[in-house]
Amino acid sequence: METKTPLWFWILSIIFLLWNLIGIGSFVAQVLMTPEALEALPKAERELYDSYPSWTYIVYFIAVFAGFLGSLGLLLKKRWARTLFLVSLLAVLIQMGHSLFVANALEVYGNEALILPVIVTIISIMLLWFANFCAKKPWYN
Repeated sequence: METKTPLWFWILSIIFLLWNLIGIGSFVAQVLMTPEALEALPKAERELYDSYPSWTYIVYFIAVFAGFLGSLGLLLKKRWARTLFLVSLLAVLIQMGHSLFVANALEVYGNEALILPVIVTIISIMLLWFANFCAKKPWYN
Protein backbone atom coordinates (compact mmCIF):
# COMPACT_ATOMS: atom_id res chain seq x y z
CA MET A 1 0.00 0.00 0.00
CA GLU A 2 1.40 3.34 -1.07
CA THR A 3 1.13 6.26 1.35
CA LYS A 4 -0.12 9.47 -0.28
CA THR A 5 2.07 12.57 -0.01
CA PRO A 6 0.19 15.21 2.00
CA LEU A 7 -0.87 18.43 0.26
CA TRP A 8 0.93 20.59 2.85
CA PHE A 9 4.24 19.04 1.76
CA TRP A 10 3.72 20.19 -1.83
CA ILE A 11 2.57 23.65 -0.76
CA LEU A 12 5.52 24.21 1.58
CA SER A 13 8.01 22.75 -0.90
CA ILE A 14 6.81 25.13 -3.63
CA ILE A 15 6.97 28.08 -1.23
CA PHE A 16 10.54 27.10 -0.32
CA LEU A 17 11.45 26.80 -4.00
CA LEU A 18 10.03 30.29 -4.65
CA TRP A 19 11.95 31.64 -1.64
CA ASN A 20 15.18 30.26 -3.07
CA LEU A 21 14.38 31.71 -6.50
CA ILE A 22 14.11 35.11 -4.80
CA GLY A 23 17.57 34.44 -3.32
CA ILE A 24 18.96 33.70 -6.78
CA GLY A 25 17.37 36.90 -8.08
CA SER A 26 18.98 38.87 -5.28
CA PHE A 27 22.36 37.30 -6.00
CA VAL A 28 22.12 38.05 -9.73
CA ALA A 29 21.01 41.64 -9.06
CA GLN A 30 23.96 42.22 -6.74
CA VAL A 31 26.55 40.60 -9.01
CA LEU A 32 25.26 42.38 -12.12
CA MET A 33 24.94 45.79 -10.46
CA THR A 34 26.11 48.34 -13.01
CA PRO A 35 28.73 50.94 -12.17
CA GLU A 36 26.00 53.57 -12.57
CA ALA A 37 23.75 51.83 -10.04
CA LEU A 38 26.68 51.46 -7.66
CA GLU A 39 27.54 55.14 -8.09
CA ALA A 40 23.95 56.08 -7.23
CA LEU A 41 24.29 54.50 -3.77
CA PRO A 42 25.25 56.62 -0.78
CA LYS A 43 29.01 56.75 -0.23
CA ALA A 44 28.94 54.47 2.84
CA GLU A 45 27.04 51.77 0.90
CA ARG A 46 29.41 52.02 -2.08
CA GLU A 47 32.37 51.59 0.25
CA LEU A 48 30.67 48.61 1.87
CA TYR A 49 30.10 46.95 -1.51
CA ASP A 50 33.70 47.65 -2.48
CA SER A 51 34.96 46.10 0.76
CA TYR A 52 33.53 42.65 0.03
CA PRO A 53 36.25 40.24 -1.15
CA SER A 54 35.45 38.02 -4.12
CA TRP A 55 35.19 34.89 -1.95
CA THR A 56 32.05 36.33 -0.31
CA TYR A 57 30.30 36.24 -3.69
CA ILE A 58 31.31 32.60 -4.09
CA VAL A 59 29.83 31.82 -0.67
CA TYR A 60 26.69 33.80 -1.58
CA PHE A 61 26.43 31.76 -4.81
CA ILE A 62 26.78 28.51 -2.87
CA ALA A 63 24.15 29.61 -0.34
CA VAL A 64 21.47 30.47 -2.88
CA PHE A 65 22.10 27.73 -5.43
CA ALA A 66 22.47 24.97 -2.82
CA GLY A 67 19.18 26.17 -1.31
CA PHE A 68 17.51 26.19 -4.73
CA LEU A 69 18.81 22.72 -5.64
CA GLY A 70 17.84 21.49 -2.17
CA SER A 71 14.31 22.77 -2.80
CA LEU A 72 14.22 20.94 -6.13
CA GLY A 73 15.43 17.81 -4.35
CA LEU A 74 12.71 18.26 -1.77
CA LEU A 75 10.05 18.43 -4.49
CA LEU A 76 11.54 15.29 -6.05
CA LYS A 77 11.59 13.69 -2.58
CA LYS A 78 15.33 13.05 -2.66
CA ARG A 79 17.30 12.48 0.52
CA TRP A 80 20.24 14.52 -0.84
CA ALA A 81 18.10 17.63 -0.37
CA ARG A 82 19.16 17.55 3.30
CA THR A 83 22.84 17.75 2.38
CA LEU A 84 22.24 20.71 0.08
CA PHE A 85 20.23 22.52 2.77
CA LEU A 86 23.08 21.94 5.22
CA VAL A 87 25.60 23.34 2.71
CA SER A 88 23.30 26.31 2.11
CA LEU A 89 22.92 26.98 5.85
CA LEU A 90 26.68 26.87 6.41
CA ALA A 91 27.24 29.25 3.49
CA VAL A 92 24.52 31.58 4.81
CA LEU A 93 26.20 31.66 8.24
CA ILE A 94 29.59 32.46 6.69
CA GLN A 95 28.17 35.09 4.35
CA MET A 96 26.03 36.82 6.96
CA GLY A 97 28.75 36.60 9.58
CA HIS A 98 31.20 38.31 7.26
CA SER A 99 28.71 40.98 6.27
CA LEU A 100 27.70 41.82 9.83
CA PHE A 101 30.90 41.34 11.79
CA VAL A 102 33.78 41.80 9.33
CA ALA A 103 32.46 44.19 6.68
CA ASN A 104 30.55 46.12 9.36
CA ALA A 105 27.20 46.36 7.58
CA LEU A 106 25.75 47.29 10.97
CA GLU A 107 27.71 50.55 10.88
CA VAL A 108 26.34 51.38 7.44
CA TYR A 109 22.71 50.28 7.83
CA GLY A 110 22.23 50.27 11.59
CA ASN A 111 20.14 47.64 13.33
CA GLU A 112 18.08 47.19 10.14
CA ALA A 113 21.08 45.27 8.80
CA LEU A 114 20.09 42.45 11.17
CA ILE A 115 16.59 41.86 9.79
CA LEU A 116 17.33 40.08 6.52
CA PRO A 117 20.25 37.99 7.85
CA VAL A 118 18.11 36.79 10.76
CA ILE A 119 15.19 35.92 8.45
CA VAL A 120 17.45 34.15 5.94
CA THR A 121 19.19 32.19 8.71
CA ILE A 122 15.91 31.14 10.34
CA ILE A 123 14.47 30.00 7.01
CA SER A 124 17.69 28.11 6.21
CA ILE A 125 17.41 26.30 9.53
CA MET A 126 13.72 25.59 8.83
CA LEU A 127 14.57 24.14 5.42
CA LEU A 128 17.12 21.77 6.91
CA TRP A 129 14.71 20.76 9.67
CA PHE A 130 11.86 20.26 7.18
CA ALA A 131 14.00 18.09 4.89
CA ASN A 132 15.07 15.94 7.87
CA PHE A 133 11.47 15.72 9.08
CA CYS A 134 10.17 14.69 5.65
CA ALA A 135 12.95 12.15 5.06
CA LYS A 136 11.60 10.13 8.00
CA LYS A 137 8.08 9.91 6.53
CA PRO A 138 6.97 6.87 4.54
CA TRP A 139 5.47 9.06 1.79
CA TYR A 140 8.84 10.77 1.15
CA ASN A 141 10.43 7.66 -0.32
